[in-house]
Amino acid sequence: MRAMTETQDDQVHLIRKAIEALEDKLHSPEQKGMVADLVRLLQVEKELTPELPREVRVKWVDSFETASSTKT
Repeated sequence: MRAMTETQDDQVHLIRKAIEALEDKLHSPEQKGMVADLVRLLQVEKELTPELPREVRVKWVDSFETASSTKT
């Protein structure tokens, strides 16, 4: 997992503000081209935010049982 730097945090904040502004303007008659801008901003936001692991699976293998079962 990578931590966000202060610069990335600032960039994400600015991108989120721009996304909010575009979302507000989507209902206006002059929305042509704004959807593409919104999609691109959402992609950049996703690229800048760190990914967290969704699921981690762990399997415990007891070395004593494995060693004794292979000897017999």
